[in-house]
Amino acid sequence: MMDPSQLDKVAVVAKADESKAATVHQQRQQVAQQSQQRLGQLEQFRQEYETRLSALSQSGMDARQLADYRRFLSGLSDAITRQGDELQRDRANMIASQNDLREQSQRRMTVDELIAQTRAGLLREEERREQKLSDETSLQRHSLGPAGQ
Repeated sequence: MMDPSQLDKVAVVAKADESKAATVHQQRQQVAQQSQQRLGQLEQFRQEYETRLSALSQSGMDARQLADYRRFLSGLSDAITRQGDELQRDRANMIASQNDLREQSQRRMTVDELIAQTRAGLLREEERREQKLSDETSLQRHSLGPAGQ
């Protein structure tokens, strides 16, 4: 059976690894959330700009101004595509950190369970030794009879 003090050291490491994984996961969640917000802002900005372009084109605008608006919208669409790609990477990183956290938590629980089993086993061994000692003491008293008491 493993020494409980060694298992306690393993437990400390397992808890630290789980804590570190939780911190990384939380950070990656925040990054993905910020990335999602930036994408939403860009899409809203594009919608507002398209609405403005539509209103201006109905009231009439010169060709150069129309070309400027379209160029700007094209650049905005490219930025939205890049931000969408970044969001996908951020979500993939978040999922990876979530899986790592799950694995670290499982390891910690396994170590905790092993420690509990080890301690229970040691307690059973101690109880058996005490019972054996008690039985031997009782047997010695009984075999010595009344004179030995």
